Amino acid sequence: MTTTAVPNPDVASIEALRLEGITKTYGSVVALQDVSFELRPGEVHALLGENGAGKSTLMAITAGVFAPDRGQVILENEDVTGHGPQQMRDRGLAIVYQHPAQLDDLTVAENMVLGLPKSVRPPLRRARSWASRQLEAAGLDVNPRARLGDLDLATRQMIEIVKALASQCRVLILDEPTEALSVSQSEWLFNQVRRAVDSGAAVAYISHRLPDVRRIADRMTILRDGRSFGTHDVGDLGDDEILALIVGRKVDSAFPDKSTVHDRTVVMSATELTGRGFAAVDLEVRAGEIVGLAGIEGNGQHEFLRALSGENPASSGSLTVAGSAARVRSPGEALSHGIVLIPGDRQAEGLVPRTSIADNMTLQSLSSFRRFGLLRRSAVLSAVAHQQQDLEIRMDGPDTEVESLSGGNQQKVLFARALLANPRVLLADEPTQGVDAGARLNLYRALRSAADNGCAVIVKSTDVTELRGLCDRVLVFSRGHVVRTVAGDNMTESTITHAAITATTTRRAEDTDHRAPSLRTRLGHLARGDYASGALSLVLLAILTAYVSTKNDGFLTSFTISNYLTLAAILGLASLAQTVVVLTGGIDLSVGPLMGLTTVVASYQLALDQISSLLAGTALVMLVALMVGVVNAVLVTYMQITPVIATLITFFALQGLSLLLRLTPGGTISETFSTPLATQYGPVPVSLCVLVVLAVTLELCLRFSVQGVGLRAVGSNSANAHRLGVNVRRTLIGAYVASSLLTGLAALYFVTLIQVGDPKAGISYTLSTVAVVVLGGVSVMGGRGSFISVVAAALLLQMMTTSTTFLRLGSEWQYWFVGAVVLAAAALYSAGARTREEA
Repeated sequence: MTTTAVPNPDVASIEALRLEGITKTYGSVVALQDVSFELRPGEVHALLGENGAGKSTLMAITAGVFAPDRGQVILENEDVTGHGPQQMRDRGLAIVYQHPAQLDDLTVAENMVLGLPKSVRPPLRRARSWASRQLEAAGLDVNPRARLGDLDLATRQMIEIVKALASQCRVLILDEPTEALSVSQSEWLFNQVRRAVDSGAAVAYISHRLPDVRRIADRMTILRDGRSFGTHDVGDLGDDEILALIVGRKVDSAFPDKSTVHDRTVVMSATELTGRGFAAVDLEVRAGEIVGLAGIEGNGQHEFLRALSGENPASSGSLTVAGSAARVRSPGEALSHGIVLIPGDRQAEGLVPRTSIADNMTLQSLSSFRRFGLLRRSAVLSAVAHQQQDLEIRMDGPDTEVESLSGGNQQKVLFARALLANPRVLLADEPTQGVDAGARLNLYRALRSAADNGCAVIVKSTDVTELRGLCDRVLVFSRGHVVRTVAGDNMTESTITHAAITATTTRRAEDTDHRAPSLRTRLGHLARGDYASGALSLVLLAILTAYVSTKNDGFLTSFTISNYLTLAAILGLASLAQTVVVLTGGIDLSVGPLMGLTTVVASYQLALDQISSLLAGTALVMLVALMVGVVNAVLVTYMQITPVIATLITFFALQGLSLLLRLTPGGTISETFSTPLATQYGPVPVSLCVLVVLAVTLELCLRFSVQGVGLRAVGSNSANAHRLGVNVRRTLIGAYVASSLLTGLAALYFVTLIQVGDPKAGISYTLSTVAVVVLGGVSVMGGRGSFISVVAAALLLQMMTTSTTFLRLGSEWQYWFVGAVVLAAAALYSAGARTREEA
């Protein structure tokens, strides 16, 4: 793998990074207040503090994601305040975020290359081979062609770290890098950090794990409530002193006292429970007991916990809750039996974004706040206030969006939701992952309090210290089986770790399952490919063509084929326009009216046979299209109007303007203009050739240019794309302008076909292009798709429309055909998505 850092000998004696008087506010909330921070070459400087203390905000300002309200960012004696993410990266700064700035719809190789400085970024045509070398050097068996969203959290975190280390950075920021990593992966990271420091790099290390800090850091700075509480050498303070500075008070013990009451009632019992990832697990959990699940990651403990929650249903065995047999095939069934899960990934699985704290907190217990079918607002507010006080949740109010909270407070909201559901069995998956020391105390107390109140608690954690301090018993998993139960005086960190490691080592010698992927899995992978929809469209096109030709001898004539291909080419060009915008996660409803407006403009400007007049008219048509694209871009980017609303506004404005210019169809188009555009090679029109060339060119740009990857990056996750250095606003502007220009090109061929200016002729293209995009497999959420597949879908859609005439079907069949095929395409995409989630 590329050397992690290339220090400049000319800067060996200067500060690598200095932050002076950084202040940042969000409305009335002060995130940072006059914070200073210094990072020297060849050192690891830890940044400690509770969630919400300002650590991540400070580093995001350093990386150029946010600009400070006041203060300076000085990188190697240069003031870089206000520089963007890409500029900071090009100056030798790399950052690994707590929630990685990654793009699920892009491949592993594309994610790695997109976040690199320009000086070390390989050409995209070599991205896969480059990424493969970096991953192999890190011991990662990952296909660089795989979509990042298909990988587990730990692997994704490792990929982010590998990318940062490959950037030849002089300043490396690591924000909670080990939270999702196994012990061996963390060990690898520590070794890499030490190599970077030995070569002269400077590392800022944010972590809640004091053992990690003591092992790797030289100095530490502590933040609390957005203010700095001093910089110290790591060896100068004990753990209790550090914890007191972090939380602002003396802490006697990290873990609450364990229950001393025995012989409690069995709340949950599992017998020979077997499912995907685990087998023949027996478990009894009593009221008042906390049972831990341990083991090397990937050995079945995660899958077993999910089976108990209904997320990963068991295939055999029995489960009882409170003495009664329990069928748990879904989270809803689990909840009906009193089984509640606190998920491990609060961002992806736990929280409902852009909704209030109160809504998130009461989501699983709404029935208890209902009277006559209506929610009792006062009862909801009372429950939220009670949980806020018990868990010490820092929030402005119950109606505040949950996304505005720090990570630790978001986790407390998930705990509050679970506790309000009055669980018999509480399942906690990595309950304190990414949570600061102070918040952990609250969460540990909440778990122990739930147990003391008669709940059976099961905790799955990779933190052995947490399992030892919190749990009454720990079940160690290996290869899907429970290989040891640790309890009492034997429950030490070394005992748990030794049981997991030795059991795994022994079982690795056993036969493994080499069965080929199931047919459903293979079909799911195929359905998720960008070209799958295009291939299916061509197959259906061939079948439909063959069928219609057997029903009508006049179908495959030269005239019919020519007319069909001409219409398909126009639809294809308009659909390429729609695709450019949909790839960004938007939509362009103005495509249809713009087609109509340009035909009207053409009917006035392209009527004469003079070459100069025709050139001027063509330029005017494209200028009109350009202006529409600019208007759409301004509405979406600068005015922040949702794309569907912005382009709907343009839709009505353009349609009104078209009717103002020409209320009814009229005008003529010069033969001197239309004849070249209507040229044919046999039955193949030149417009189809233009469509194919454009589609191939756009496809190559989409896959092998930085702009094309940036386009998909914005559609996948615009916030993360910004953090990776993509100019989101410029990308969106380019997409809407390109869409309108492509629509203008389609309109030139369209007016050549209809030979008049018709203000209403193009309206149907809006829905038609959306149908083609869906049929072509482009994700309407953005980030993935193929121009080639869209062309294939346009050919199929136009064939369905054309065939209705030759099959002597009514015009309504045009809509039914299209609807049925689009529905089938959506179902295929959904099946692929489900297979990915289950993989």
